[in-house]
Amino acid sequence: MSHEERIAENEAFFRDLNERKAEWLRDGLQAAGFRCECWRMDCADRLQLSGQEWQEVRSQAERFAVAPGHTAIDIDPGIEEVVKKYRHFWIVEKRGKAGDLAAQRE
Repeated sequence: MSHEERIAENEAFFRDLNERKAEWLRDGLQAAGFRCECWRMDCADRLQLSGQEWQEVRSQAERFAVAPGHTAIDIDPGIEEVVKKYRHFWIVEKRGKAGDLAAQRE
């Protein structure tokens, strides 16, 4: 597995966990604590997102919610791009093979 594929798989793993938490929002909870969906398997950061914020992240399969500064850009600038910054979280969009893998896992 390539470095890019491993990063995409790690992020998809956290996305799967967060999808279960999104059920709380669909059941009427105003906000929920989501795991940072960054590339680091050892990351334990939590993000408080509203239903609207989660929907914005999930509007495209290649997008992930990460803690501010938790990007893979320093490792490989072609893997992802920060598309929006909020005070409490950032939205990153996967590029290239990582983006393709994220879309396939949708």
